Amino acid sequence: MEPTGCSEKAAKRLALAEAAEWFAEWQAGDLSAAKRQRWQTWRDTNGTHRWAWQQVEGVSRRFTDTLGEDERQTADRVISLARHRRRGRRHLLGGLASLALVAVLTTALWQNTPLPRLVLPWGADYHTGTGEIARIVLEDGTQVWLSSASALNVDYDHHQRRLSLVAGEVLIATGDDAERPFYLDTRHARLTPLGTRFSVSEQESGELLAVFDGAVAIHTLGNAKHAGRHQVIHAGKQIHFAVDQIGELTPAEGRREAWANGILLAERMPLKTFAAELDRHHRGRLDVDPAVADLTLLGAFPLNDLNRTLDMIETTLPVKVRQVMPWWIKIEAEDAIEADPSHK
Repeated sequence: MEPTGCSEKAAKRLALAEAAEWFAEWQAGDLSAAKRQRWQTWRDTNGTHRWAWQQVEGVSRRFTDTLGEDERQTADRVISLARHRRRGRRHLLGGLASLALVAVLTTALWQNTPLPRLVLPWGADYHTGTGEIARIVLEDGTQVWLSSASALNVDYDHHQRRLSLVAGEVLIATGDDAERPFYLDTRHARLTPLGTRFSVSEQESGELLAVFDGAVAIHTLGNAKHAGRHQVIHAGKQIHFAVDQIGELTPAEGRREAWANGILLAERMPLKTFAAELDRHHRGRLDVDPAVADLTLLGAFPLNDLNRTLDMIETTLPVKVRQVMPWWIKIEAEDAIEADPSHK
């Protein structure tokens, strides 16, 4: 079924993600005959899928056609370095990981497509897919949990321990190493943990730091108009920050670390906020009717069992869950659905 009306944007976004994954498989060069058949079926049976595949191919061609000679040489060096760093590991997404690194040199090509946010994380040292949560133990004993659709780079040397959050959300419990300082770099700041457990997540207008043990120093990067800012955040607090500002302190929310155990913790959380958090961990689209968006939830819900969580919502609140399309779910007022025979 082809998407129409208000569902078209969500369908295209999902199709682009799937197309990028298929393109990665092709670039890796080891597609089996069975996988080729599945790709062809995916592409040819849906107009939106064909459109998404053309977008991905087009971006690839534009990289080849528009890079100058100096940029090509620089890109080759970056790609060679990336391949060297990954030698001995599983070769995940082969050519597409290199393509993501070249993207740094040709940002202008990406301004009109969501592909950068889909592709760049695949070139990272560690990354997760939608709905996946990963636990990583680094050489110094630091424990890292990556949330759904997140990515992280690790750069340890003799002088420092540096992590870089490429996308998504991360929870970190730092290991002991008195000789080397520990940093986490984000798009907007450098964070210096002081023997701690903390989480950082991307937000629409910046990032959110929540500290559960110890303390974390924030040094925002600043810009041409505003100098960087500095503040130390202690355990039990969380704070929003951007490249040129640091917000107000608020109590640290338990959900900022509960996700690492596969739990979405709702502490009088508005349904619209709950749905947005849940949506990050599942493919497709999850909408909430404005009539019930401000209803609040209290409890612990499983992130890895969407049907169970939706059943729990229906039991807790006066709402009904409607499957609009296979990839589109909507939560609506119970009485509104009962009054409309077309929803049955």
